[in-house]
Amino acid sequence: MKYWKKLKLKWKIESDRRMAWIFVIFAITGSSIVYVRKPIQVWLFKEEHFWSLPWYQMILITLLVYVVYQVHLFVIGSVLGEFTFFKNFLVKMNKRLIPSKK
Repeated sequence: MKYWKKLKLKWKIESDRRMAWIFVIFAITGSSIVYVRKPIQVWLFKEEHFWSLPWYQMILITLLVYVVYQVHLFVIGSVLGEFTFFKNFLVKMNKRLIPSKK
């Protein structure tokens, strides 16, 4: 429960019910991306097995899945009523992963 409380404070969430709902949205999105990755890979490279691809194609698939995951997370989160939380979450995540020029 200690980690749960830390996340509630960090994300500024008041109730346990809302926190659980956010985790359900993360679970739905993560599960759906598993089913989306394979058709994208087969469509692009005509190959079903990820580990049989050359390294540069693995990197490309990983980057595409990252972008598709963000879109899924935003759309599913918005449809399920957490638009503001996931908008802020994705902006913050991208700022950390893609540094800005200063």
